[in-house]
Amino acid sequence: MSSRVPDDILQSIRERTSIVELISGYVTLRKAGRNHLGLCPFHAEKTPSFTVSEERGLFHCFGCGAGGTVFTFLMKANRIEFRDAVEQLAKRAGVRLPQTQDLGSGNPVRQELLAINEAAQAYFAEALRSPRGAQARNYLKSRGVGDSILSMYGVGFCPPGGAGLAQSLAAKRLSLPRALELGLVGRRNDGSTYDRFWDRITFPIRDIGGRIIGFGGRTLGNNHPKYLNSPESTLFHKGEVLYGLFEARQAIRGAERLVVVEGYLDVLALVESGIEYAVASLGTALGATQLRLAKRFASEVIAFFDGDRAGQNAAARAFAVCAETGVWGLGAFLPDGFDPDTFVRSHGKAATLALLQHAVPLADFFVQFNTPDAGASIPQRARAVQKVAEVLGLVRDPVQFSLLATKAAQQLGVDENVLRVRLPSRHRTLTAAPDEQGRSQNLTVFRPEEVQLVEVMALDDNVAKLVLGRQLLEGFESEVLAEAGRQIGSARRDGQDVGSILDKLPGVVAERLTAGLVGQIPASMADRMQIAEQCMARIDARKRKKEGRALREQIQRAEARGDRSGSLEALRRVSELRHRRGSQWG
Repeated sequence: MSSRVPDDILQSIRERTSIVELISGYVTLRKAGRNHLGLCPFHAEKTPSFTVSEERGLFHCFGCGAGGTVFTFLMKANRIEFRDAVEQLAKRAGVRLPQTQDLGSGNPVRQELLAINEAAQAYFAEALRSPRGAQARNYLKSRGVGDSILSMYGVGFCPPGGAGLAQSLAAKRLSLPRALELGLVGRRNDGSTYDRFWDRITFPIRDIGGRIIGFGGRTLGNNHPKYLNSPESTLFHKGEVLYGLFEARQAIRGAERLVVVEGYLDVLALVESGIEYAVASLGTALGATQLRLAKRFASEVIAFFDGDRAGQNAAARAFAVCAETGVWGLGAFLPDGFDPDTFVRSHGKAATLALLQHAVPLADFFVQFNTPDAGASIPQRARAVQKVAEVLGLVRDPVQFSLLATKAAQQLGVDENVLRVRLPSRHRTLTAAPDEQGRSQNLTVFRPEEVQLVEVMALDDNVAKLVLGRQLLEGFESEVLAEAGRQIGSARRDGQDVGSILDKLPGVVAERLTAGLVGQIPASMADRMQIAEQCMARIDARKRKKEGRALREQIQRAEARGDRSGSLEALRRVSELRHRRGSQWG
């Protein structure tokens, strides 16, 4: 991984952040010798194998292989990008990030927009608490939403009849043109400004890093539309965010499930009842980007639908999104006339959980929903088969497509080949399915002597100098590990910290290296040098063996074409190689 933050800033954040203190907020750790031990938060285990080294600022799980620095942990634990982890840890450590860096909110324009949203949020929150917010408070109370939830989600109110927000922003010397861009204020024909969310309860929409990127508003009167969202902007893209995900991320991790509803108040009602892993799709149908985002946080994604025909149509459409993304969600259905808010308030938590427990795979629902009645005509059946085939054509993974085609053919009562002939050309070549982030699942297999040698290089300056001096990295089979060795050697030469090395390496390499760095490699210099010599001997022997094979092939080709001089030259080089390696011949 990489970032545009200077290395000295990253190092300052590492030095001021206790990795044990950080991880203790997620995992119970106990002292075990020089390290700390606990149950891994990234996979289910009964025997602790998750090791944290305060001395080196690293963690490693010897069960699942996860490992890295404070940045790596926060990225994995909160499912955030490196730049977000840097910002959160910098704030925690009291380290000021350079404003000129293109790092999330560090971009000057983006920083200005975020500052305006924060100022708007402060204005809305204060207005809800003030006498002007009495009607809004009473309405929220009637909906069963308590003060703690209002505070947790930052619910506010924009008073009616004026431009109070616009005036507040102007008083703070914040740009009104930028506020117009964000949709916080509007401009009348006469050039005057007004508050766009006037007389509405406001719901701040945060990205996964906790930054406010937009707002939703619910009217208290008869104004239309009832709900209003921020317009598309540099910060806000409606189809790429889930309301409440930032606030619910810990609950989602604990439950290993996520429930998607449509509205802001649906989320607050579910959370108020104790179902804390709820998020909202901002009043629209669940989109592909939102579904991928949800799947990053939970293995089980349940979409809550109305039980009427419109809800069933929405569930059927949702499967098309599942097919496109390769994320197989579940659907739970409410009784007719209810939404999640009204149902949980009238029936309670237990009844709502029972509905969620009866959630069905959207793939199964989609096929069943499109299966004609027994008395359907042939044209009706043909249209149903065509509709199912079109949606199945969105499925990218060949194994998933095959299973779905078989199941759909049985349900529809048609020959399986009828659906398979509609298979797009991209399915005809079997490839490895991507993981949840869209990356190939090809497994990286490293030679143990290469991994171990790079591990010891990271631990010992003398080993790093020796390996670079002998140019052993050129004989590595893994170019990824070879590059890691070069970076380690360069960092060691410049006196940099081990953590600064790991944060620059590909994740798969960094995780392999942390196993040794948290204490699994002998600590004494003599032992480390002995390990390095053994690894280098194996790598060197492999290199000479490869050279020997190449020379034998060269001799055979020279003899086949009658090239005596070429054959003799190759034999001479074989003799030199034998002399270097003693009596061994590969």
